[in-house]
Order: sequence, then C-alpha cells, then structure tokens
Amino acid sequence: MSDVVLSETDQAALRFVLAAEPLAGHSLPPCGVLQRLAALVRCDAIGAALTDPNGYVVDEVGLPEGATLNDSGCGAPLRIGMVHSTRVQGDSQRIQADGLSDSLAVGFRTSRDRVVQVWWDRHTGAFSERDVAVLRMIAPAVQRLVQDAATQALPASLTAQERRTLMLVSTGFSNVEIAQRMGVATCTVRKHLEHAYRKLGVTNRLAAAVALRGEMLPPSELRDRVLMRD
Repeated sequence: MSDVVLSETDQAALRFVLAAEPLAGHSLPPCGVLQRLAALVRCDAIGAALTDPNGYVVDEVGLPEGATLNDSGCGAPLRIGMVHSTRVQGDSQRIQADGLSDSLAVGFRTSRDRVVQVWWDRHTGAFSERDVAVLRMIAPAVQRLVQDAATQALPASLTAQERRTLMLVSTGFSNVEIAQRMGVATCTVRKHLEHAYRKLGVTNRLAAAVALRGEMLPPSELRDRVLMRD
C-alpha cells in the first residue's frame, strides 16, 4: 500500500495521542485519547475494555457514552494484536448479528497479565485499507497508554467482581450506577465494597480507590470524583 497521507486534522489528533500520558493506576486510555483515535480511524463507536486473566471484563470505557464491547463479560479471552472482524472467519456473522457493518480492534497484554483491547465499530460501511494502515501506525502509541502504571500489589483474595467494583468507584460512579453497569442489585455492590474494604484494610471508597491506584495520597481529581458518592 502507498504511504498514508494525514490531513492537518489527522496530524493534530496524532500529536495529541503521542503526547498523552497513561493514567496512574489505570490501563484504559482517557476519553480524550479515544476521541482522537476515533478521528484518526473514523467510526460510529469506540471503546476499550480490560479483562482479567480469566477473560472477564473488569473495566470498560466507550464513546458515545454507554457504548460497550460486544459480548462483554462473557469470559471469552480478548485477542492480542490487530483484528479486522470482516477478515476473520466466523466474525462477520457475529458482528452482523450485533447490528454492525465492520469492526476493528487491537489488543495488548499488560504488565499484570491482563488484556486491554481498543475497538472501533461501524454501523455502515467497511473499514478501508487506509484505516487498517493508520491503526498499524498508531498501535505502538496505544500500547504505551494501556500499560499498567506502577501500582502496589493488590490482595490476591480480591475477586474479579470486587476489582471491577473498585475500578468503577475510582472512575466516580455511585453504587446505583455501578449496579446498573454490572447488572446486579445495589446491595450486591455494597457487599462487594464491604469485602474489598476488609481485604484492602481501608474503611471508605476514597481510601479504596487510592489503594487501587497504588498512591499514598489521593490526587484532587480522584478526590472530587469519589467523594459524595453513595
């Protein structure tokens, strides 16, 4: 394929992605980065999902708000490397059943033996060879952003659901919102937090979020997100 030509808008988006820094204690790219990735590889929805070693989704972010990875939480391991669904045998029927025309994804293993997959979906039209070439070009920058920042070791006794609850707490969701995202009752979320607090040796959601991120003191943005949430 010939060289990829980037417009001024594309170049600005690329500069943003290259200059972005990983969020301490998080393996998912910020929404601002996702917006620029969607500008570089145009799509109808974009997102990223983090799975534990067993293949279960423990954290997820998507644009537009509410967009999620298809079959999230089903326990099927996310693929490493680049995936163009319409080029993979068996994937075409699956994405069509999900109401999609095409899907691109790139997956990386993190330093804690988890997998992060960033995905692009289109409801109409297929991704072009240029889109695939651009994704190959930016993949190293995406990989840098999804590598785990330094965090303290979390107790092995924390279950996948407890970890996911803590991640959603650190993102700023209330117990009611967490229950809706996880498809469980609010009392179940409270029980997950109660167990997680005990295992982490903390007594409140802010301290738990700080422990999850491996920091000694909570940064102001984390404090603002977590405080005053039920």
